[in-house]
Amino acid sequence: MSILRTLVAMVAMESVGLALLWVTVAVLHISALIVGFLDLDAMLRFVIAFTSYLVITHLLLNGWLVRIYWDKISRSKAVLLYVTFTIPLYLLLLRVRHAVAALRERDQVVARREALKARYTVSSENSTVVESPSFSATVQRTSCVPLSAKTSTNSSQGDSEVSLRSWVVTETNVDAGSKLIKMSSDDVGVREPKSFSHLFMSDLSELVAGRKTLSFHFVLNVNNDLIHVSKTSILPNGLPDRIRSTSPLTICNDTHYLINLSQGIGYEVVAIAARNEKSCVTVTQTNFASFIWCFTMHSTALLVYGLLVNLRYNGRATGLYHAGWMFTAAAWFLTCRGADEPWTDTFAKIPLRLCFTICRIFLMCAVAMDGLVNVAILYLSAKAAGYLALVGELVYKNLRRNVRLWGDVVDRYFFDKNLEMSYQGSESVVCCGWAIWCHVCRPSEHSLALLVAVLLCQAAGMIYLNFVRRFLKEPMKNPVRILMMAKDRLNAAEKSI
Repeated sequence: MSILRTLVAMVAMESVGLALLWVTVAVLHISALIVGFLDLDAMLRFVIAFTSYLVITHLLLNGWLVRIYWDKISRSKAVLLYVTFTIPLYLLLLRVRHAVAALRERDQVVARREALKARYTVSSENSTVVESPSFSATVQRTSCVPLSAKTSTNSSQGDSEVSLRSWVVTETNVDAGSKLIKMSSDDVGVREPKSFSHLFMSDLSELVAGRKTLSFHFVLNVNNDLIHVSKTSILPNGLPDRIRSTSPLTICNDTHYLINLSQGIGYEVVAIAARNEKSCVTVTQTNFASFIWCFTMHSTALLVYGLLVNLRYNGRATGLYHAGWMFTAAAWFLTCRGADEPWTDTFAKIPLRLCFTICRIFLMCAVAMDGLVNVAILYLSAKAAGYLALVGELVYKNLRRNVRLWGDVVDRYFFDKNLEMSYQGSESVVCCGWAIWCHVCRPSEHSLALLVAVLLCQAAGMIYLNFVRRFLKEPMKNPVRILMMAKDRLNAAEKSI
């Protein structure tokens, strides 16, 4: 009971806090534009850039969202929300409504379902339930998993977060033609090559660009014991055939879960198929939580630029611009996370993003005061150094030490370049070089303060990066946690087997 109330309270605080943060950021952005228009001679470039960015970004963001939710809400409401640029706020307020319902509900089952709805509200959902044809009691029923492969010894593992030491996660065997999962005694799929060309053609492109994919297949027996787990970077189209043999007629009496994860820039898709002897349930959710906050990163940079312009011309709105970039950066800090990521990991990454990303934004905005060409060179040189260092680490470990970094499909899916020492270290070196160059070319109190801040932040960031990587929980790398997440999403969609 206490655990449930804690979950409900956390979801409620998160929902209310993000909705209030959205309103605060909107008010600060409008205020920054008004102040800029009042001092147009000094702030002209900032006003043009900030106005253009906000209008274009919110037109595209709200247009994309209204297209998705056009059939889910009334047409008049959809048009009003689009015109006022408040579709993201509408979705955030839906979370608050479910969170309040969870707080007021006395029934534990209903309260938990409402809390899960609040957690996954900022998603577009499609779901189906298909009843399986029934068979007589005389039909033989058996497990898909060979008896020798049943290595789990703990009962009801699907409902608790346990270690994976009692059994082995195998590679999903996917039929090349139909892309359906196959069950066999060896259950070994086609393994990826480890050639040098494959390192660049597949591994590197999957790590830093393009769409990432990950699939898990779970099998639970009639006693709800977890008896099989497999994973692959391929997204299977479906589960194994329910009929195991026709002579005599034998059907599978296991419970199967197929969980397909895919993510791109600004979105994450979770497709779940759950099947037992009676029915098959499918739920597909596209999470927009990070997409509706995508404007915050560049808004922070523009507000920092406005702050520096205001300081140069001795403007009186310094406090407003400080509040603007701080709250916008806070919104970015708190929304760079997956729907199932624990808040402990999110908060642990905030100092890292503050030392690296925000500090580098200040550096780029300071360089932008002398021309946009220098900013482009700074940005491209820092990114090039980071990616070259990442490539160098991959090649060196692969050729010299015969170690394939991020060779596991789970590691590749959850890879974050911002948590890699080689990538961040190279970008830090380039940024420190640019800070030194700025001070040497135009020595002043501001350039000296910027140089000291950049050097201290990059050093502190590298030290903290080495520290924080050891303490991140990253529970989504645990397949059992993936199964628990799938069950939560099914419950939130009010679909279960």
